[in-house]
Amino acid sequence: MLGGERQEWSLGALAMPQAARVLAVLHPVCAVLGVALLAVLVQRAGAEELGRLMAHAAPWLPLVLLLEVARLSLDAVATRAAYGGRAREVPWRCLLRAQLIGTAVASVAPAGRASGEAAKAALLSPYTGGATALAAAATSQAASLVAGGLLCLACTFAAYLRTGASWLTLVLGVHALGLLLVGLGMHAGMHGRALPPLGPLVASLLGRTLQAVQYGTLALAVGIDTTTVEALLAEGLHLVSLVVGALVPGEFGVREGAFALSAGAFGTTPARAMSVALLAHGTQGVFVLLGSLTPLVWKVHPPSWAPHAR
Repeated sequence: MLGGERQEWSLGALAMPQAARVLAVLHPVCAVLGVALLAVLVQRAGAEELGRLMAHAAPWLPLVLLLEVARLSLDAVATRAAYGGRAREVPWRCLLRAQLIGTAVASVAPAGRASGEAAKAALLSPYTGGATALAAAATSQAASLVAGGLLCLACTFAAYLRTGASWLTLVLGVHALGLLLVGLGMHAGMHGRALPPLGPLVASLLGRTLQAVQYGTLALAVGIDTTTVEALLAEGLHLVSLVVGALVPGEFGVREGAFALSAGAFGTTPARAMSVALLAHGTQGVFVLLGSLTPLVWKVHPPSWAPHAR
């Protein structure tokens, strides 16, 4: 029996590096394909027209950035709430630093949000221990998936109101159910109960709602007649592109393609719809840059009781 367990462990150990090698090849290949797709989309929509639309939206960008700060702050709150009774052991300054770095990692690494949560867990483990930090990261990830699924149900209803029983409504509905099943299943597998704790779930849901407001603001900024329905449609497309473009850094090209393809649902041109995704990427790029510079300019010292600090 023991020999069988050792054999299984050895096979698993061999499979993990193999998977890492495959990802190491796929990630840059998908990045190139994403950039190529983006270039084709820009050419078809017209670079001059896209530039004009984004310049028109410039006065709205401070508000969009402020909404992104609020959304990332709610992500940090969700992570802190996931620590439960041990949240007080994590200093706020270290949590905010980890949030900035985790945001940058999530934007460029494969698996997106899961990679960002893993990065935050590694940065915060000196304060609570690795097991607690990993458990909190998994809880936060499950809460994020469930929150995304709940909001995607609202996005599905918005798509039905705008387009009826269309392919867009079907895609959003299937995606919502997938997010809910994966998130609830993940948490049930870890804790024996399906629903994540209320604190991380509410914070994650508020963060996703702010993101929908952010997309609605961007749509309004480029001249799209925007109501709650359009804001939810845009958020739904964002959530779908996170999965479809999981191996593409930042979902470059994938998100723009999704918006251009769905221009009819917004009652606008592909150029206007695509400019929303481009502006969202610009906002994302600001925080990727901040998160990338954070380890260089914002140093923290581990607590004296941390194992590696002794």
